[in-house]
Amino acid sequence: MKRMLLLFFLVFLVSCSEGPYTTSIRFPYQWLDTPGFGGNIDQQNIPEPSGLCFHPTRRTLFVVSDEGWLYEITTDGAPVYHQRIPGDLEAVAINPQTGLVYIVIEGDDVILEYDPERREVTRRFPVNREFNGHPNFLQKQENQYDNGLEALAFVPDENHPEGGTFYAGNQWDPPCIVELLVPLKSSQAPQAEARIIRVLPFQIDDPAAMIYDEETRLLHIVSDADNILVEITLDGKLVKEYAFLGDNQEGISWDDQGFLYIAQDSGGILKVRDLRKRKN
Repeated sequence: MKRMLLLFFLVFLVSCSEGPYTTSIRFPYQWLDTPGFGGNIDQQNIPEPSGLCFHPTRRTLFVVSDEGWLYEITTDGAPVYHQRIPGDLEAVAINPQTGLVYIVIEGDDVILEYDPERREVTRRFPVNREFNGHPNFLQKQENQYDNGLEALAFVPDENHPEGGTFYAGNQWDPPCIVELLVPLKSSQAPQAEARIIRVLPFQIDDPAAMIYDEETRLLHIVSDADNILVEITLDGKLVKEYAFLGDNQEGISWDDQGFLYIAQDSGGILKVRDLRKRKN
């Protein structure tokens, strides 16, 4: 009996205590149309949309496809243009300081710099797979598909010599979040090496989508395998975890009105209101 009372007391303490980090079960969102339906804004049936980001000055979305296509669309999904960029395009991010777009080619693990005004790739940044003396830390698979870099976010820093750094999610072998130093300013060469400068201690399987929130200075990362979204600090500490909506979620982005966009590799781009981003 005493053991039962002690167990009850411990459970009570845990349930009533509140630490600095809290876990929420359901992601706080609102459908714009019929719940569960009507959220897909894709008007072109983009094949396997695998990443997207909102461009703050153009006020449009850039979407990449596994099939080697880049699309620019409005926030309602209307086509602006699309362009062939060969490779398995898996992630896309914006540098808000310059307006340039950065695209990941999975397998090759190369970051492309793309100028949306000129509509052309301007530079290539192959990612060195070495870290802490391990030459193949990001493992290169030779005899099977290489599930490599899958998510990308740019974190601006006006005091950084390159203007900021990139954070990337490596899908498997190993699944991890890395910080990348890319010579955006220190090199003007058409090709220059990007390198891993840090591996975050936070562990998550299949980090397939990522976005950085400048207001909270948190990374928001989606695990496609587990259908969860986590908020973590730039040091890799968990802040919150949510059960996340969608299917095969491989890209996320906000616009400037508090809407959240989700690229689904199985097809479709969802648009919902993120209730964490309420506008007054």
